[in-house]
Amino acid sequence: MPRKARVVTTCCNEEMRRGISVQGNIEKTEEILRSVAPLAPDLVCLPEIFLETGVSNRPVTDTMTEEILEFLSARAKDMGSYLVASCYDWVDGKKYNMAWLINRDGNLVGKYGKYHPTIGEIKHSGVTPGSDVPVFKTDFGVVGMAICYDIGWPSLWSQLGAKGAELVVWPSAYDGGFPLQAYAWSNFYYVVSSVRTNHSKIIDKTGRILTSTSRWHSWACDVIDLEKEIFHIDQQYHKLLQVQERLGAKVTIDAFSEENIFVIESNDSEWPISRIKEEFGLESYRDYHRRAQSVQDDARVNR
Repeated sequence: MPRKARVVTTCCNEEMRRGISVQGNIEKTEEILRSVAPLAPDLVCLPEIFLETGVSNRPVTDTMTEEILEFLSARAKDMGSYLVASCYDWVDGKKYNMAWLINRDGNLVGKYGKYHPTIGEIKHSGVTPGSDVPVFKTDFGVVGMAICYDIGWPSLWSQLGAKGAELVVWPSAYDGGFPLQAYAWSNFYYVVSSVRTNHSKIIDKTGRILTSTSRWHSWACDVIDLEKEIFHIDQQYHKLLQVQERLGAKVTIDAFSEENIFVIESNDSEWPISRIKEEFGLESYRDYHRRAQSVQDDARVNR
């Protein structure tokens, strides 16, 4: 059946917070979370080391791990939402730039240590590189996490996809830009960025930006469907009208003529994507490419 999730991402508008204290950032975060709580989000995302936004002489929160976790856990429980945030964390005496996944009950259910810290983080802030790239099951889907400088390693993003990530959250100190759209498209998962600057984004698995924060508005929200499927048009484009005519508002169809793809999203629990594919003989983009690869491999062997 369709798996709709209401996702909220936030930004810190860092240039507007120069000279602010950690306590000021806590108060600003509380204000943002109060404003999004009425939306009943399934997931809320906060930026990289968000409590140090605009603070001088960083790092200053690396001794506040337990205090920050207690604060975030209480907020997640109050909202009944999953929460992703990046904070300094200590494991076996080593300091990590860690992304936490906190569940609706306020429990810490996932950790990801930044796999690719910057040179400055390692040499001047004492950050240890992470050793694993995990994914985590939630009640709405499989979530992966990457942090800021991780954007420069495509292999990490491919690894998240190979492990089954359906949505990747990217807390960061800066906006990130186009590479995030490329990773969403090349791995067919949603990307949610949450940045200390201005432009946090929710990016569709087609690479299209669904919504974004701005200099003037520090949160953005959208409802995504993790069951949405991408199809190649080869031998299939003629079926689009058949699907739309029969199912009407029970589906949403988007066609991308330059990319030769179309996307189907179900709006009816009685018509999950699996049933639509079977009923209309549709082959997903991934399955079509796997079949094509098999034919190509056979042709190379037999030539």
